[in-house]
Amino acid sequence: MKYALVAYFFVSMALSAFSQVNKESKNDTIIAWSASKAIEWGDFQGKLNPDIFAYALTSYKIDIIPDNVMVDSNDNIRNYQDLTVIANFYKKQSWSISDDQGLLDHERLHFDIAELFARKIRKRFSELKAVEEKRFTVYWNEYSTLWKACRAFQKQYDLETNHGAKKNENDQWILKVKALLESIDAFTYKG
Repeated sequence: MKYALVAYFFVSMALSAFSQVNKESKNDTIIAWSASKAIEWGDFQGKLNPDIFAYALTSYKIDIIPDNVMVDSNDNIRNYQDLTVIANFYKKQSWSISDDQGLLDHERLHFDIAELFARKIRKRFSELKAVEEKRFTVYWNEYSTLWKACRAFQKQYDLETNHGAKKNENDQWILKVKALLESIDAFTYKG
């Protein structure tokens, strides 16, 4: 069976990206990426979008936290040492019309790729903190660059696997992403 999948990506703009979803809402509608708990079909709770021809849609965002980032008039972040990111899956915007395991594996890898790029952003933020970089625009530019790279990587994944229809290629991507995640395991979110 060929899958027509669309990965749906969210990105917040400027300062709005530096806010965390409130904890009550997060518990009900958002899942933080976890190596020990993969997303399941039951997590796809959104309504089918009839304008999108797909069997499933995965909605995720790489959120910058904490929500109390203060930027002064000189573009300096007061609590820059606290900055990090987290890959979140959005239940109410994600949906599926199938319960096929191969399709779920494909959707899971989209979320794993989000975590891969979240780790890359955490690594880059760590490097900036090490040199005591405080400017908001520097962090924002790094985030934006890696977010664009994430989106391009996601598109490449869908292209090379024909949205998961090419099982062998999809399995190779799973191994590739797993190895990449392991290579930067030190930057796993410790929340």
